[in-house]
Amino acid sequence: LRATELFSYAPKSCLLLSPAELAVAQCTQRPVDVVFLLDGSERIGEQNFHRAHHFVEDVARQLTLARTNSDNMNARIALLQYGSERDQDVVFPLTYNLTEISNALAQIKYLDSSSNIGSAIIHAINNIVLSPGDGQRLARRNAELSFVFITDGITGSKNLEEAINSMKKQDVMPTVVALGSDVDMDVLLKLGLGDRAAIFREKDYDSLSQPSFFDRFIRWIC
Repeated sequence: LRATELFSYAPKSCLLLSPAELAVAQCTQRPVDVVFLLDGSERIGEQNFHRAHHFVEDVARQLTLARTNSDNMNARIALLQYGSERDQDVVFPLTYNLTEISNALAQIKYLDSSSNIGSAIIHAINNIVLSPGDGQRLARRNAELSFVFITDGITGSKNLEEAINSMKKQDVMPTVVALGSDVDMDVLLKLGLGDRAAIFREKDYDSLSQPSFFDRFIRWIC
């Protein structure tokens, strides 16, 4: 279950996790399908982009991944890099295979374009959550479907309302990792479906590798 907001913001030094709590913190107690949507726009910069995709790999290594695609427990991960309305790259689909994740991330190329998050959400639903061929659901029906946005929320607004409605239709649980001081809070709140507790505000991309943030994030999505 999700940690309470108070618990998720407790400093690492105050947390003495029991074995049961540690299991929760690694997503072993329930199934979770996590789709990362990574902003690859020119505002981010290539160095920050690489920090962000290293964070995705660190998360994959931290979680207890499913044993198969039909595993009723544990986690699977997917990654979509997005840019402009027509620039979306499924870096890897929902998978439990850490080697596949690492190999795909090693070959990732920074889009360095404009940003349109609405089109990215729709693309993720139509190509990761659902099969692009026949529309069959690829996300596990018994799993929580989590979208993790790594962005500052500065984006084109085209298709955003349609995208938010599509997220609700698919029962997406959003988490927003908002990096930097120049953020668009209105967009971030829309992405978080109005839940301020689902928005992690961090000062910069270096924060992604800090234990104080990383541990809170893992407990939140699990």
